[in-house]
Amino acid sequence: MIRTDDLDRLPVRTAVPALRRALDDRGVAVLCAPPGTGKTTLVPLVLAGLTGEGPVRRVVVAEPRRIAARAAARRMAWLLGEKPGGRVGFTVRGERAVGPDTVVEVVTTGVLLQRLQRDQELAGVDAVIIDECHERHLDADTVAAFLLDVREAIRPDLRLVAASATTDAEGWARLLGDAPVVEAEGVS
Repeated sequence: MIRTDDLDRLPVRTAVPALRRALDDRGVAVLCAPPGTGKTTLVPLVLAGLTGEGPVRRVVVAEPRRIAARAAARRMAWLLGEKPGGRVGFTVRGERAVGPDTVVEVVTTGVLLQRLQRDQELAGVDAVIIDECHERHLDADTVAAFLLDVREAIRPDLRLVAASATTDAEGWARLLGDAPVVEAEGVS
């Protein structure tokens, strides 16, 4: 049972059409949205087609910390009326909750870096969201560099989104090849 009322109340919903257009046109985008607007929970579900909008796609969400990865997966699964390991799952060091139906997987940047070292193509993945991209650390910077190389060399179809509440949007837009910047308003 999808919690449609809860999904519809998330303020980032208004930015989703612009984000979709940016990804359809360029394959890359920077999403700026204040905390609590749903950028971490609604956007992956929409991009994966789990809210009934668009085709089903496999989405990987990279979070900087294990606690954030688990929490994001649990919240998305709850919004779908499920538990982690169904259509939404997570992988962090020492713990994994994914299944054959998982289309949104939340991972730490360290886990994604290891995957990219084993499988540069990221076979079967349609989109990667680097969440909290303002939190600069070696794993996240290396993941971003790998993903840009993968897009340029072997997977131009791989969609990339850099998302944050406090990011240097223009800097990330330049890094992603003059990516469109999509902004969502918060609510008070």
